[in-house]
Amino acid sequence: RISSAPPPEPFRSSSPRATMAADSAQPELSREESMQRKGPVALLQEFVQSSRQFAAPQNQAILQWAYDQRMTPSNALEFRASVAFLFDGVPHHVAGGWCSSKKVAQRDAAERGLVFFIGRWGEQLLAEDQGSDLAQRRQALQRRSSDVQALEDFCSSYSACGGVAPRWRSSEGPAGHVAQVELALLGVTHIFGGAQKPTAEAARGDAARRVLWYFQAPGYEHLFSPDVTAIVKGRRIPAPPANWACTQAEAEAHRNADRKTALMRVQNRLQQHLSKRLQAGQSVWEWSYELDETDTQWPPLCRATVSVPAMKESFLGPWARGQRAAQIEASYLVADFLDGDSEDTSAPTSEEAPGSAADSEEVFERITCWADAGDDE
Repeated sequence: RISSAPPPEPFRSSSPRATMAADSAQPELSREESMQRKGPVALLQEFVQSSRQFAAPQNQAILQWAYDQRMTPSNALEFRASVAFLFDGVPHHVAGGWCSSKKVAQRDAAERGLVFFIGRWGEQLLAEDQGSDLAQRRQALQRRSSDVQALEDFCSSYSACGGVAPRWRSSEGPAGHVAQVELALLGVTHIFGGAQKPTAEAARGDAARRVLWYFQAPGYEHLFSPDVTAIVKGRRIPAPPANWACTQAEAEAHRNADRKTALMRVQNRLQQHLSKRLQAGQSVWEWSYELDETDTQWPPLCRATVSVPAMKESFLGPWARGQRAAQIEASYLVADFLDGDSEDTSAPTSEEAPGSAADSEEVFERITCWADAGDDE
């Protein structure tokens, strides 16, 4: 899966991206020979650095890697690599497949990126009749009734989409709605995200405009511009939404596995953080629990409080179904504190009604826009 993958310019064959991809499609050495000589990771870095639109930021890694892991039914550990990079000023994320080691997973992700960017897109450009396609799409986009409809017309008329209609998903949080659109480009799933908007309809329209701008569709060429300075200040490309490259079943399995090991991971972090302050035999944390005596279901509603004596801090978790779940929820607060996101976690002055605290699994996860672009309007 590729999130916001950088297809070469589909409308103007003289554009830098189109020219670069077309030239790259006819190397002196075959793709297999190049990979054997330099390695896929080095070749992917060269490809990213060849962007003519934006120079690579200083003091920032060109390729930024992250890894997921999972346990197979045979209790073997597998890894999947994802790589983030700026291409033409736009953040992109590419995910590979599940592999037996991090090194193999890294190579797999890099190879998939190269095969798609240089191979498939280069072949697509060479096979297209740019002039007739442009006239056909311009006419289709002029008949649009909305930006969402314009994107659907684009996908139906552009051969790289294979006639597959966009698929929409959305989420709602305290600040508004965020839409994501999934496209199948040359058989590869791409996910594009928009900005927060007051309504779901406005969020879909915003995401549609960003995708059409990304492809430089007629009438959308100048709507946005990449905000590279925001990326450079952070020195890290913003992470995509959690489990963005997973199927629904994989995402659920990942969440279950994450919760099973949550307590152990937070405890290990605490022990490392407090290694110089803990006395011999001292426990890193202490737990207490409160049950809802009016609850008749099983397991009953429970709220956990975890104290960390070495830090002189106490964390009150939200109500959860069962003691184990309550422990996990409270441990997330400890993890947030260690990350520097400390909030007021002390006990409330008045009794809260069970269930009134926000369930952590329902808390809105802000989706980082794939292009931190500012609307010129």
